[in-house]
Amino acid sequence: MIELKQLYIERTIDLPEDLKITIKDRTVTVEGPKGTLSKNFEPTDVEIKKKGKKVDVIAFYINKKRKAATLAVVGHINNMIQGVLQGYTYKSKIIFSHFPITVEPDNKQRVVTIKNLYGGRKHIIVPIVGSETTVKIDKDDVIIEGIDKEAVGQTTANMQEACRLRGKRKKDPETFMDGVWLWDKI
Repeated sequence: MIELKQLYIERTIDLPEDLKITIKDRTVTVEGPKGTLSKNFEPTDVEIKKKGKKVDVIAFYINKKRKAATLAVVGHINNMIQGVLQGYTYKSKIIFSHFPITVEPDNKQRVVTIKNLYGGRKHIIVPIVGSETTVKIDKDDVIIEGIDKEAVGQTTANMQEACRLRGKRKKDPETFMDGVWLWDKI
């Protein structure tokens, strides 16, 4: 049996009215009401073309890797469009059983400080990723907002990783559940 290969793949992205998109070489810049995002897709072997209110992403001589890269570029552009139109909000919950945890964001220095985790004296400093990402505290919730989905998600992941169980506490995660854990994405 002969296996037929796919010659090319093409995906079209429809653009909303209140959006400006610029494509130069493989760098896509999206401007919307919430801000501006730019991303370079140079490592991928895809063509990105703008036609009126549509963007076409095309790749030729398809194999598994090239198809995956093409669909990833389409996903990134869609995330950029949604980010500049609506933004992203991730909510994390501050959870502790005995020692009260204090979370203090400093958006000017671009860090979040976690104090008193498991009663420890050492402060944990977590970087805020991206220039547009902001962190706020609302009672026992940590709210991470921004227009770049990758930056908001990486900031949330950095906080969770900083609170991950290590050492003797790693053996009993049901007893030691303290930390800052993601519970909602908007």
